Amino acid sequence: MAINDFYQEFIEEIEKNRVLVNVTFIEEFFKQTTDDLIEADEIIGNPEYLHFEQSLSRNQRCQIDGYVYNENDGILTLFVIPKINYNEIESLDKTLADRYFKLASNFFEKANEVLEGGEESSEGYSLADSIIHRDEKHNDFNGLEGLKVVILTEKSKVASLDTLYATKINGIRTSFQIYDIVFWEKLLKSKRGKVDLILDFSNQEISGIQANETTEYRSFMCSVNGAVLARLYDKYGSRLIEGNIRSFLQTRGKVNKGIRATILKEPDKFFAYNNGITATCTDIKISDKKVTQITNLQIVNGGQTTASLANVLINDKAELQLAKVFVPMKLNLILKDEIYDELIANISNYANSQNKVSEVDLSSNHPFHREIESLSRKIPTPLLDGYSYSTYWYYERVAGQYSQETYKKSKAEKKNFEKINPKSQLFKKADFAKYFNIYQQRPDIASKGGVTAFREFTQWIIDIWKKQPYLINDDFFKTQIANIIIFKTVDRIVKNADWYNSYKANINAYTIAYLYYWLEIHDLMIDFNKIWKNQEVTPNLVYLFEDLTKSVHEHLIDEKRPVINVTEYAKRKICWESLQHNDLIDEKFGFGSIVIEKKDIEVEYMKFEDTISGMLQKYDPNLFTELYEILLKDENFDKSELDLIDKVTHGKNLYINEQQDNQIRDILNKYLES
Repeated sequence: MAINDFYQEFIEEIEKNRVLVNVTFIEEFFKQTTDDLIEADEIIGNPEYLHFEQSLSRNQRCQIDGYVYNENDGILTLFVIPKINYNEIESLDKTLADRYFKLASNFFEKANEVLEGGEESSEGYSLADSIIHRDEKHNDFNGLEGLKVVILTEKSKVASLDTLYATKINGIRTSFQIYDIVFWEKLLKSKRGKVDLILDFSNQEISGIQANETTEYRSFMCSVNGAVLARLYDKYGSRLIEGNIRSFLQTRGKVNKGIRATILKEPDKFFAYNNGITATCTDIKISDKKVTQITNLQIVNGGQTTASLANVLINDKAELQLAKVFVPMKLNLILKDEIYDELIANISNYANSQNKVSEVDLSSNHPFHREIESLSRKIPTPLLDGYSYSTYWYYERVAGQYSQETYKKSKAEKKNFEKINPKSQLFKKADFAKYFNIYQQRPDIASKGGVTAFREFTQWIIDIWKKQPYLINDDFFKTQIANIIIFKTVDRIVKNADWYNSYKANINAYTIAYLYYWLEIHDLMIDFNKIWKNQEVTPNLVYLFEDLTKSVHEHLIDEKRPVINVTEYAKRKICWESLQHNDLIDEKFGFGSIVIEKKDIEVEYMKFEDTISGMLQKYDPNLFTELYEILLKDENFDKSELDLIDKVTHGKNLYINEQQDNQIRDILNKYLES
């Protein structure tokens, strides 16, 4: 696909999506590009869209279009989007890039002026306030170590912008980056949903020899100079730490005292004392036992060691000692793309067998994520009035999976795929974590997003998969989709409200969580199955949300709130606990049939082998296998009946409920009578 063709599809896709969700082109551009950057591990955290412009002194201005705070590395990123050209690719030259870099930098550098001339209720004001008071103990930006200014653009940058030099703004190290149309095209073409990170070590001290080889990987034993590793981590931060491990390890600000003492006092003995690091990559170049290049380096064990080296470099200025340090590194080159995720997950788990990471496979290959993916591909939505076909809620288990489904396919094939798998029904792991934390009545965690939200979600996955994996079934999937439908409804209500100006993500999370909480203390709950069947919420619920969202917004911006920055306040548990003390729903409100008593939905599950159907299978182990093959050719049986028999045929340690057991017997009787 030529770059110009890609450009047109890129713009059209954003326009189509923004119409669906009724937002501006810039907001949808921000959401789509930052979502892609998160999946590609280019940024870490939970980006917030925030378009803010203001005049400053001396005829200067500031502009930002969003921000994200990476708590792992203490990096605040400010995003800015130059004016969009909807018709053709324009060039982003140095003059234009410098102008937008300056606009975004001014927001940080002159945050005090933003406060002087800004509207107190605006999100930009809150962000500027947090920047100014970042040294205060309870400020979420406390200990801010770096600023990153990023241009998101549909333009094509000139070659002179390939190298951008860092500087200092108000004493904070500041780096600059541009993501342009060429980058977005590379990202789409990448099978792994990431653009390769190629590290050049031709002038660095890394020795290495091959130690092992299989059909799936090659292993190299290496020795890395401490200063090289420290500078590498200083530049790329926790992006170098394998994503699944990163979710559980907090490295910022932590320096192992033993490591620090060895570096400063006995640097030449570091290799003997330290266990070193384990890493993976997708390509490596070695010449005369010297490593000259590594592609997609990911540290799966030894993140604390690496971070400690960087901390000593920055805080102790001990470059001379670090130059004498050498770190053992076991580097595994993954040879096959199709097994990359699975192999890297297994290496991560075994490499971390002595710590808490060993308890969990956080990767996309965890059985939970595979099961949700499977359910999302086989459970169609109910056939709605006016439609001749059903659609699917597509779970993107692996980054870039949705795009790869249609890459290199004809326009007709792509159109057909998107018809039954609409982009508006796509949800990713990070999305699922946010939605699920709301479902669990933790809007404070959902508001934190990123690593924290995913870590809480993952802990739930660990617990449920160990104790009750059978609960991750069709009913669970439909309930979670209904929860997503509720979220999207509230999101639409908020953005169209005449009182709305900021904090939509927080209002959404707190509104839905409060409704679930209020219903629970009244022994009630939403009939999620009804929402699934209709693929929308009832008018009663819409009416309730129109009032409830406004009340939640007033709570968040209450002048008596203990934290000035509303976005940061929403991340605190105190914000959620305070909201629970408010009675925001009239007990006489007419919910109608969308609300049911909690006891009405309790379902008992039992082992399949203990059911009547299971006992039949004991007498004839091939019963359901043969039945499934017969039913496939019989038009009298629908897809749901086939799926249930298929589940029984292939399920291991299967649990079903009484209703499913009755359905199986009904299918058997129906077959015998036909």
